[in-house]
Amino acid sequence: MTPNWNPLETRLGPERCVGFMYMGRVNGINLYKHGIARMYLNLDDAGACYVDRGNGTYELADFAVELAKIKAVLAELDETLESVYDDAYKARKEKALRVAGISLLRIEVGPENRSLN
Repeated sequence: MTPNWNPLETRLGPERCVGFMYMGRVNGINLYKHGIARMYLNLDDAGACYVDRGNGTYELADFAVELAKIKAVLAELDETLESVYDDAYKARKEKALRVAGISLLRIEVGPENRSLN
């Protein structure tokens, strides 16, 4: 799968897309998940915004409203759309959780066919 960053970069500008991951495409809609906020922006190729209503159903939504929701969560975390979601960020987050007494178990599954028991 080749990520399609054009709709998101057109709406936000490349410098404000650095926290997003391309999660795939469903019914012509590109799914972008913000790594820090853990929320989605779903855009078609023309940049129209959609919300996931479950069972593969997407409903047209107001882009400004959906973006404001993500920005609000980021603000609570003292982050912005310009905050990069990368290995350095993940390491800082894991360290902060450990200091707070919260342990993490991270399971990563590669592209090979593997099973976890």
